[in-house]
Amino acid sequence: MSYAQLQVAGLALRGIPTTNAVVRLRAASWHNLLHRLGVHLPYVVVHDLGCLFAYPPQDVGAVSLDRPRLAQIGAHPDFIAQLERYADLLQRLASSEVVTRSRAWRLSDDIIAVLLAKILMLVHRDWPEARKNTWLRELLPLEAEHYEPNAPHHALASDDWTYFYRFYATLLGLAMQVRHAAEQIDLDTLRLLGMFGGADFGSTPLELVDLMGLFTVPMVNDIVNFSLQIIPSVLETKKLKDAQTFSMDGFDGLERIGSLDNLMLTEFAYDEEIFLQKFIDNELYFYARERAREEEQKIHYLLIDASASMRGRRTVFARGVALAMIKKLIIQQEKPLFRFFDSRLYDPMRVGADAHAVPYLLSFRSERGRNYRKVFEEVLNHCRRLKETERKEIVLYFFTHGQCHLPDDLVLRLKELVYLFGIYILPGPRLDLHYLPHLNKHQIVREEALASTRDRSKAAKDILSQINP
Repeated sequence: MSYAQLQVAGLALRGIPTTNAVVRLRAASWHNLLHRLGVHLPYVVVHDLGCLFAYPPQDVGAVSLDRPRLAQIGAHPDFIAQLERYADLLQRLASSEVVTRSRAWRLSDDIIAVLLAKILMLVHRDWPEARKNTWLRELLPLEAEHYEPNAPHHALASDDWTYFYRFYATLLGLAMQVRHAAEQIDLDTLRLLGMFGGADFGSTPLELVDLMGLFTVPMVNDIVNFSLQIIPSVLETKKLKDAQTFSMDGFDGLERIGSLDNLMLTEFAYDEEIFLQKFIDNELYFYARERAREEEQKIHYLLIDASASMRGRRTVFARGVALAMIKKLIIQQEKPLFRFFDSRLYDPMRVGADAHAVPYLLSFRSERGRNYRKVFEEVLNHCRRLKETERKEIVLYFFTHGQCHLPDDLVLRLKELVYLFGIYILPGPRLDLHYLPHLNKHQIVREEALASTRDRSKAAKDILSQINP
């Protein structure tokens, strides 16, 4: 029996009684993502635990065992008793706060895979098969026909029963640790990730590791909590509307130009000759329909100082505001990009509606010094290339501190290309930078403002109010 056949046959042991091929196919995706993290687990358990986080019981069924099917395939009574304990563990997890709230946030497959890795990491470590059988580390096929309820299934051989029995024995022996690991998942982090949509965040092992780091790095929790304080202030942002004449969306007003389909019915009261003359003179009234304003989009370019001088509260403030700014721009249907810098400039990250770069923004760490002139020279060259290729206006926001010294001529050259908005999070009482008058706009965040939750939120919202796509 092949690896895929073994895993699909193991669905007979499932504790979530779904028969939906789409759900099973999604579970195969979770299984493969776990493989990329180096966590090799039976597909049936990934299916059950993933369904707890992804679907309400009415969509996939409440926790229960298929006892007639277990008897049909010859499950030993001791194994059935073991599965009863497994179903009890699933039921306890299903009633936990982290599981019930996660369902409402429609988490992406990557996030669900990372949650399963955190919950089952100890089980994977102690499970003998994970180290012994390297052939059990294959990827599952991602074609729906393999997971149809009426697809042909293979009978489990004695070695296959041993494979599953040992895993369930290991899992149940660590049941308390599994429940504890689930309860330790930070709900605020999950909520924040849910705000940025349900698309997958990462597809490479490195991106998955960044995502997993969100639940272990203490600084990330501080940034998340601060972001959740200020992001609600941007969620009410509305896209500007304009009028259009073609038949899309709802009516928005009255226009002198339009199609006969949108002509006001009262206009037909005119005599034929008067009607024709008014039509020629554009004096008839037509309903206008609502549309998104077709403005030229800007390039919103965020630079975030990651040098040692920005550690602690300054990092929390800068990244929290940057995250809220990105969310506001996404709502406005913009696609901002951001880059970290210290003594060098790191790769740019584009953020669209899927916001796949959010874990990178939250967890990035730097161990280098600082070289502002070199960094901003590179930014100048990058902005020139963007101007040539995309031909859009560029707004450059940079988050740094009071020691960001730059030559006047460099700032003036930048200003010729971009709109400059400097945000200075001061390490001291004074800001003594001679190039400040050359900036289009700048904002100073004093040290005392960072010490107060209320003042910090007020300073952040003041900055966000000045972001105009």
